[in-house]
Amino acid sequence: MNIVQGIGIGLLITSSFTTSYKQNVLITCGLIVENKIEVSEEVIKNDYKYLKEDIKIPYLKSDLFKERVDSINSSIKNDILPKVADAEKTAREYFDNTGNVIIPNFPFEIMSNYTVNLNNPKLISIYNDYYEYLGGAHGNTIRTSYNVDKQNVRLLMLQDLFIKNSNYKDIINKEIVRQINLEPDIYFDSGKDFKGIKDNQGYYLTGENLIIYYQLYEIAPYVAGIREFKIPLKMFGENYLYH
Repeated sequence: MNIVQGIGIGLLITSSFTTSYKQNVLITCGLIVENKIEVSEEVIKNDYKYLKEDIKIPYLKSDLFKERVDSINSSIKNDILPKVADAEKTAREYFDNTGNVIIPNFPFEIMSNYTVNLNNPKLISIYNDYYEYLGGAHGNTIRTSYNVDKQNVRLLMLQDLFIKNSNYKDIINKEIVRQINLEPDIYFDSGKDFKGIKDNQGYYLTGENLIIYYQLYEIAPYVAGIREFKIPLKMFGENYLYH
């Protein structure tokens, strides 16, 4: 027999002899092997006459669960590269339509940069900000976050952080309302439009806090920026699964 991977509370053993049982057997032995995940980046830089590009794409590296890691990396790329391709097409067409003449506000610009907010033995939390200016009064930024369970190598939705059927939504919604009420003038209709978080709510994690965020224009004007609400993880008590 040869040891293939150590996960959870056991070792995954692959049998090298013929048997009527499944070949992969989980042997419980109390051993935990940490799945080390590193964050690296792919960089794309171009300086065309019509478009400046400065793109940093994060990707995960691990010796275990390669297929799962590759799947997460594909998700990240698919969130960024189509936007880059669309921006290149738009900028090129605009440039061609002006007769290749340099005009005010040219060249257009796109940037993508990421932040690793948390990387502990259980979780890694990253958000990526993609910015583009393709004419008009100002540019636009789109934030996308990636929260990964390192032991199982899977992306986590917000609900996955908590015990099933817990009241995490109520806790978050009440805290967001409280924070909105501290400065209501920032928000559309003084924050009255806030109806609670969504099932696919954008979030990221720091050491002690859950950060709920909203895109530009989602609940407040452009000038207010991407709105963030810091929710202390201690508010969830034992309902939070990743202490």
